[in-house]
Amino acid sequence: MCFGSQIVPNTWEDILLKGKIKSYNPQNAFGFITQDSGEDDLFFFKNAFPEDQYGTIQVGKPVEYVVVAGQKGPQAAKAHVIED
Repeated sequence: MCFGSQIVPNTWEDILLKGKIKSYNPQNAFGFITQDSGEDDLFFFKNAFPEDQYGTIQVGKPVEYVVVAGQKGPQAAKAHVIED
């Protein structure tokens, strides 16, 4: 499978990546993550985060996540906000 300019192994869903929340629209419950790797921004749904972190999803916050195949391309899953 190809993700951006990288060839991604079959186990790519187990690789924990880091980035920062670039944008978030709480009314529509989605946003984008700027990836530390420099790859394209990554889409996420609010429910990619644990429910107890919904209030911490804010622009600029650092996050960890895995990449999964979404309906319209790669998206973040198993995400959580981390301390700076």
